[in-house]
Amino acid sequence: MADDARYRLAPVRDARERNEAVRRGDLASAVGDARETEGLLAAARERTQLARRALDAALVAAMPTATTTPERLVIAERFVARRRRELAETRDAELRTEAAHDARLGVVDVARGRLANARAERELIERHFARWRETQRKLAERRADD
Repeated sequence: MADDARYRLAPVRDARERNEAVRRGDLASAVGDARETEGLLAAARERTQLARRALDAALVAAMPTATTTPERLVIAERFVARRRRELAETRDAELRTEAAHDARLGVVDVARGRLANARAERELIERHFARWRETQRKLAERRADD
């Protein structure tokens, strides 16, 4: 449109369109990162469940029977203690991964807000541009009528 080239806010409109495209890219990147941390969190939760099952099995195996020797009891207690440490370590790792995922979700929310703001700014310029075009059209009609 030839009239569009004379519009004084055309560079602003173009900048708003570019800004919206960049914000869309930022949001896509943040969502990709959140999906990655979601996968890591699922894996950490699975490891924690496996460690819990291993501890439960160790506790069952450590139950004393009538024929259990003191040596076997000590070995079983050490095994249970090791399984408890492993469970504590995997739970700590799961909590760290969950915190990282929550942080990523926060980044996604911020990116979503920035994209909404960029879209609103672009729409504002587009509405202003539409009003300008309408004004130019009416002005041209008045000149043609004269």
